Amino acid sequence: MKPRPWFVLFLALPAAVLVLAPASQAEQKSAEKPSLRATWQMPPACDPFGQPRIKDLKEELRQTGYRLVIALHPDTPPTKEGVYPPRDLYLVNADGSGLKPITRTPDKDERVPRTSPDGKRFTYNYGDFLVDVKTLQPRKADAGYVWTPDSKRTATCEKRGIVCTDIDTGDESPPVKVPRKVDIVDLSCDGKWFIFEIRDFLGQKYTIDFLAADGSGDIRKMPNHPKGGGECHPAFSPDGQWMCWNSGESLSIRRFDPLLPDGTDGKITTLPKEKIGQDPCGRWSHCGRYIAFVRIPHAGTWKVHSPICIVRVADAETITLSPPGLVGHHWDYDWLPPEE
Repeated sequence: MKPRPWFVLFLALPAAVLVLAPASQAEQKSAEKPSLRATWQMPPACDPFGQPRIKDLKEELRQTGYRLVIALHPDTPPTKEGVYPPRDLYLVNADGSGLKPITRTPDKDERVPRTSPDGKRFTYNYGDFLVDVKTLQPRKADAGYVWTPDSKRTATCEKRGIVCTDIDTGDESPPVKVPRKVDIVDLSCDGKWFIFEIRDFLGQKYTIDFLAADGSGDIRKMPNHPKGGGECHPAFSPDGQWMCWNSGESLSIRRFDPLLPDGTDGKITTLPKEKIGQDPCGRWSHCGRYIAFVRIPHAGTWKVHSPICIVRVADAETITLSPPGLVGHHWDYDWLPPEE
């Protein structure tokens, strides 16, 4: 048989074979540059001081796909009584794009959203309403402000003790007796520790404190920030290994370890106050790399409603999330998973 020229053999190859090389190169390129798209893994794993992946914070946030639910109202002065216009809830991408209203209630103040640990639902108005993240349809609820790790209940501290309420049925757990009534603001992801603030406690005007969720033991005070000031608004990272709080002049971050006598190793990172403003209330992203906060100017009162921002913990880079002409206040923001 007469041998066929090499180019004839090449042309006879199936089309599927011909595209293998380009596909392999594309796969290799993809492997070299992994996607930054956020995953909402459970249990969470946080890396607050991980190296920034992209210098431009807004672009990095865009690629994560994170979204936030935020409460905003027009940036107008309050009344003589200090009352601001009612807020509405909005959905927004973490880079500030795609702002979309969730509620339209000009006569009602809709605020303080709080996302469940699994990212599937959120409450607002301190648990009065519940929203499914997929449908964004709210319904009335009789819930508390703090979610439990199973995303099925919320916890409150009442005169009778700490009570957990099923978010769907309204069933309540037997109360857990505690040394005193406190305003719990967060629960660690293992469900073992509540964190909160107390005024005039153990010789300090302001303290950040924690307590075993089963009510055992005493309330334990964490060390005050070396600079002193009005310390408040603590929040656990989603994995419970870190906490942030208003340390008086800015936002500070430290480890949380209840096995240590002080509940922490003593190392504190305080973000530049000129970037953060006064009295920040931090809300962690699920990966722990970013914290949403409200940037209140240092000059004047902390009561001023102000722009909602995001800071990258590793390098203190910030972006403003709320558009010009709309503002919010403490806890008027929380993170949501990327859209499916």
